[in-house]
Amino acid sequence: MATIPTGRFVWFEYVAKDPSKAQAFFGELFHWKTQSVPMPQGAYTMIAIDGQTIGGYTPTPEGAPAKAFWLSHLQVANAQETAGKVKAQGGKVMKEPFKVGDVGTMAVVLDPLGGSFALWQPNKAEGTGDYKGQPGHFVWNELTTENPDKSIAFYQAIGGFEHEKMEMGAQGTYHVLNSGGQGRAGVMKSPTAGVPQNWMPYVQVASADQTADKAKRLGATIIMPATSIEGVGKLAIFADPLGATLGVLQPAPR
Repeated sequence: MATIPTGRFVWFEYVAKDPSKAQAFFGELFHWKTQSVPMPQGAYTMIAIDGQTIGGYTPTPEGAPAKAFWLSHLQVANAQETAGKVKAQGGKVMKEPFKVGDVGTMAVVLDPLGGSFALWQPNKAEGTGDYKGQPGHFVWNELTTENPDKSIAFYQAIGGFEHEKMEMGAQGTYHVLNSGGQGRAGVMKSPTAGVPQNWMPYVQVASADQTADKAKRLGATIIMPATSIEGVGKLAIFADPLGATLGVLQPAPR
């Protein structure tokens, strides 16, 4: 049996009261398609591009925040055991592990500072879980926190990540969570006090400037205009028309 690659964010789910509005926005912005699949809990709408599924859309469940948000899925070998680790490390389990058809097992959890994410245990290994490195696909995941040290310790304990520091000059220290010899996610101190702990995915694009401009024309609010980061590339951050934040990254040439 193939080993399930852990320490990777492998799925990104858009949670909103009206996912259809988001589907129209992202379909225009990234040329994402939708693919509906039957599930015991009801039909599930996946995000598809280049013949691959990379995420999904789901209605806001009872008890979840009213504003739209992205729910990142951390792949684990055993969702039940990892949910126990989440509790032991000061986090909370909002939805205990449950079967998702014959595909895998999922749980919804909060880290000790309130950041939400999901645990995903697939029934079988499917690929490496690496980012695809192609436009329109997810390319990074980033945690904004008031306490990087506490957050890093938590994710190392439950996800087996290694930690690497990157000094970013005026931007301060950026923390990279590595697994399997590659960067999987970043952790940065929130520039503004009181901002809720939040995971935000990035989508790879051919042009951060053009994508940010198009997002604005489609009704998004630009939070950070396209900005060049040495050795990383050019990135921009926006809130879509339903209020969920998302980053786009135009990687630096290699």
